Amino acid sequence: MEIFFLLLVVIYFFGLIRLSNGWNQSFDYDNTPNNVLENTTVCVVIALRNEANNINQLIKSLSNQSYQNVAFVFINDHSDDATYRLLENNTLKKSTVLNLPNHLQGKKQAIRFGIQHTDADLIITTDADCTQPKRWIESIVNCYQKTNALMISGPVHFSYNSLLERLMSVEFSSLIITGAASIRNQTPNMCNAANLAFKRTAFLKQNNYSEHAHIPTGDDEFFLHQLAKEDPSKIVFLKNHDTIVSTSPPATFSSFINQRVRWASKWKHYKNKGPQWTAVFIFLFHLMFYLSGIHVIIFKEHTDIFIIALCLRWVSELFYMKSALKWFNDLSLLYTVPILSLFYPFYAIFIGLLATFTKYSWKNRIFSV
Repeated sequence: MEIFFLLLVVIYFFGLIRLSNGWNQSFDYDNTPNNVLENTTVCVVIALRNEANNINQLIKSLSNQSYQNVAFVFINDHSDDATYRLLENNTLKKSTVLNLPNHLQGKKQAIRFGIQHTDADLIITTDADCTQPKRWIESIVNCYQKTNALMISGPVHFSYNSLLERLMSVEFSSLIITGAASIRNQTPNMCNAANLAFKRTAFLKQNNYSEHAHIPTGDDEFFLHQLAKEDPSKIVFLKNHDTIVSTSPPATFSSFINQRVRWASKWKHYKNKGPQWTAVFIFLFHLMFYLSGIHVIIFKEHTDIFIIALCLRWVSELFYMKSALKWFNDLSLLYTVPILSLFYPFYAIFIGLLATFTKYSWKNRIFSV
């Protein structure tokens, strides 16, 4: 059993090396733009449900954007707080506020509904609980004009104060850089709609939307996987500090679990086998960590093999996370990586099982996985 775990760790090690190489690549479009032409029409589309507490901060962030050829479409997803009223009173120059029809619900349907109400060349999505730097749109447009990409994924960062929030931030950063590296290696597996741009025509022409329209999550990744299947070179990750979208981690541990179950629940619906096999490998890898550890403790066999595997895992994860945390100006959080290594396997197994066999709550709604 320990030998099998060591084998999985070796595969994991080389996988992280490959991802690190992808993350450390630099491209011309990553550079801060100068004199971007404002001939690309942009529409920022945001779905909102019960986000009254975040509206003022969101509008302030969007109104401060340096790029001017932009419109905003807000879609109210049947909020039962003051979200719609606050949106109607927003101070943005070119904004449209829509109520999602009664027969539709959820972020995925809201985003599509909003896109159908704009004819902009480039769609950018973000979330209501996010803030964006001044040159966010400008930098995305610069990348779009240089690459003519069908999709541009950008970095998202958690703010933090407590130890739990620090652990959440490091775990979230690992997801962001894994998605970024996979895109740069032209094997895209994940992105985040909190910072995503794409051609409007490409979105409306996607031929598998009806296959996943009923799934309440995955508005970003199902689209990503289709584009990757057709031509992964048309997807880019924009590694630029001017495009880091910031958000707060879930307020409670319960909401964090629900968020992760929601994200993980879509894995079994993937059509691309690559992300599915990756999900299965990660689940098995973490399961074997505990099974091997228990076997060593009970039978006191192959302890040296288990320790070697564990050390190799820690070294590879520290190496992988160091450059990413440094780029996010979070290098001081590197000490949390070994802590996460100990508890993450239980978390990964727990989330994997919940995401396969149970339900989750999101925005006062209950969904089946």
